Amino acid sequence: MVKSKKNQVLELDFDKLEKLEHVGPVPKSRSSSITSIESEDGSIKEVLKPPPRKDFDDLIAFESYIRDETWDNDYDYCHAHLSYYPPFIMKEIKGNLEKIKPTMNKNSRKFRRNLQHHIKRHLMAEMEKCSGFQMDFGKAVVEESPKNIVWKFKDEGNHGLPEEEEDLYNRHWKLELEVKCNNETPMVEVDYKAIPM
Repeated sequence: MVKSKKNQVLELDFDKLEKLEHVGPVPKSRSSSITSIESEDGSIKEVLKPPPRKDFDDLIAFESYIRDETWDNDYDYCHAHLSYYPPFIMKEIKGNLEKIKPTMNKNSRKFRRNLQHHIKRHLMAEMEKCSGFQMDFGKAVVEESPKNIVWKFKDEGNHGLPEEEEDLYNRHWKLELEVKCNNETPMVEVDYKAIPM
């Protein structure tokens, strides 16, 4: 008998990913994430805890998680964090991390230009295909400091799904995406949240 490896990552075939066409009821398992808190006026109200964060160091595993959350009917309640070297860096250094140059970071115009292209044309497009619904992040809010730069994106639309179904099942959600790089390495951090409203 051959043991299967849990950490084995399979390539995603973006042409065969299914689209999410209908909104269904909230999964019963979500009730364990509801907690009661006391508000300022003394009344008790139920709130949903933030989704647990899953950490990844591989882009394909990150995208697979987004796909799996849609298949598990948890597309509106997830938090994924990815730390990785973007593909344009891995291509330039031919996979050898010792070939990383000190100029490959947020201070380089070329790095920033390539990263912005990667975010818009690859990362966001692939995330949308994996999720099965529309993501319209629009224009980013950019926060820059001497040490890092952060692009913050939000999507509070209806994600291309029937609004009547979202109302019927009370499943309105927003998406938040943050992409961060620093002035020391070409390592990029991606933080993706789907939060019920």
